[in-house]
Amino acid sequence: MSQRLPTNLITGFLGAGKTTAIRHLMSLKPADETWAIIVNEFGQVGVDEMAFDTQGDINITPLSGGCVCCQLGGELTRSLNQLLEQQAFDRLIIEPTGMGHPAGILDTLRKPFFSDRLDLRATICLIDPRQLLDPQVTQSETFRDQINLADVLVANKMDKADAAAEAAFADLCSDLFPPKQAILTTEQGRIDPALLDYVSAGQLRAQFPDAHQHADETTHHTADAGHVHDHDHDHAHAHAHAHAHENAPLPCKPVRQINSGLERYSCGWVFHPDDIFPFDELEAFISSLQGIERLKGAFRLGYPWVFFNRVGDEISFDAISYRRDSRVEIIARAPLDWDAIETRLIEIATLGVNSPYRNI
Repeated sequence: MSQRLPTNLITGFLGAGKTTAIRHLMSLKPADETWAIIVNEFGQVGVDEMAFDTQGDINITPLSGGCVCCQLGGELTRSLNQLLEQQAFDRLIIEPTGMGHPAGILDTLRKPFFSDRLDLRATICLIDPRQLLDPQVTQSETFRDQINLADVLVANKMDKADAAAEAAFADLCSDLFPPKQAILTTEQGRIDPALLDYVSAGQLRAQFPDAHQHADETTHHTADAGHVHDHDHDHAHAHAHAHAHENAPLPCKPVRQINSGLERYSCGWVFHPDDIFPFDELEAFISSLQGIERLKGAFRLGYPWVFFNRVGDEISFDAISYRRDSRVEIIARAPLDWDAIETRLIEIATLGVNSPYRNI
């Protein structure tokens, strides 16, 4: 290990493929290295960490319930301190939520205490070039500053981009100043690990550094508790975890957590480990949901477990090694009928009550 811990920020708007890219990088990690990964999620229940297959050489630190750039800034500082106290890592990767503004995180990493211990290297931003055709995305100050503050810009999902999206990305790249250290296109998050060791440019500046500094309220609802709490974002993380422990899920009776802010609404459910979800019914229901911007879920199908990933209307799934409980998080631009969604998820779980895998 070097004296300072090599550190990378991997950013990108919702659905750009950050988690997939990090999984790819992990698959190419030198066998003798141990990495620490901080995974930040806007939703309360925390699902992204279930997508990572850890073998003892990866330390995953989940931070759920807001953005580490602002609402969970204190949580980020505490997590960094804890990781540095362990002194057992060869690289640190931070994955903010898709709504996360990089400026606050970079400011934290550059503070004297951390800059003496962390070797801040390239900030890598992934974008789905099709997002450049969506005015709701391109008008987002956070989206624009994710690009502005990136040392390396990666257009992911090029296999799904049409000529208009490709042209929009080319136009974007022709107008960037200062120039990026690298601009590339890829599919399935396949990026060269050598990009991690590009040196942080340092002179990059946010165009909208105060994009997240506004008054927001967060709402949490634990279904078993039967009541609603409203608190500022600063209290979201600790509050959500406290109620998750107080209201453990029962078979076919999940715990629900709701979060709102940054013009987004999320709802997540944690199911009992014994709940089993028949794949066909689960896939059909996830496909039928309307108004969803993002969905991630880890589900027990029986003996196998699967990770569902939905971006807009596109759905993918992969087998995972995670084996603790089933959980799902939905993000939307407007509140959905969370009660109806929960009712249907419970109905699907009820279908698995007589599964021969239930007690395995």
